[in-house]
Amino acid sequence: MCTGRITFNNQLGPHHLHMAVRLPVKFPDPIPGQFVMIRPTRNAGPLLSRPLSIYNYERDQNQVILEFLYRVVGRGTELLSQLTPAAEVNILGPLGRGFRIEKTRSHRILLAGGMGVAPISFLAHYLKGQVGGKHELKICLGAKSCAEIIGIERIKVMQGFLNIATDDGSMGSCGPVTDLLPNITQGCDPRKTIIYACGPMAMLKTLAEQLAPTGIPCQASIEERMACGVGACLGCAVAVKNRRKEIEQKSVCKDGPVFNIEDICWDQL
Repeated sequence: MCTGRITFNNQLGPHHLHMAVRLPVKFPDPIPGQFVMIRPTRNAGPLLSRPLSIYNYERDQNQVILEFLYRVVGRGTELLSQLTPAAEVNILGPLGRGFRIEKTRSHRILLAGGMGVAPISFLAHYLKGQVGGKHELKICLGAKSCAEIIGIERIKVMQGFLNIATDDGSMGSCGPVTDLLPNITQGCDPRKTIIYACGPMAMLKTLAEQLAPTGIPCQASIEERMACGVGACLGCAVAVKNRRKEIEQKSVCKDGPVFNIEDICWDQL
């Protein structure tokens, strides 16, 4: 566990915020898709920390800067939203299994719904830094409305293919982000293509159904309530098929949050 200081905690809209935390250099390098458990150091609020996906990460010889996008959905995130610059927070992490970079697949499609934009944005910048222009990268973002589209600025500067969908049609295409997939994957070689996704369970289930007949692999980051972040409480278990096609209960926080989408037992969620 590390203690960090807030450098900014900016409001992006009625319910969304962008936070940056300065941490000591001993903080390990995170992998895209990993998360941290965070809580104020001085507060009489909820006992449990709150899980936040890593949105951006920078390191120099003196410090580590972690950035987060989050939505106020309860008392815990409400307390985080009230923190001001220089306030201290305790951070445990980086935690979980992140995205696995398959270098042999030259066509990468990144799909984010809602707050899934945070880990997907981190992954997009990581991929650009690792492979540059050698691999094709397409990014699709979806939300309920244009007011819910956040984090788009960091993706726009990448100058890659970006497509947006909103449920009400106020930005981009009208409909769920998964509606964009058939056109994007048309003609793709499943041996050279991979999809990375993060978003609500309903979105990921639809994505799994769409991809099943295509043979295109997908790594999906599961959004699930987490209490401990290390697999001790078993409160975030999901049913997953192992290599022998047997069903096992896996902890999203420890064994995930990233799983192969075809291994998740969607009919049991």
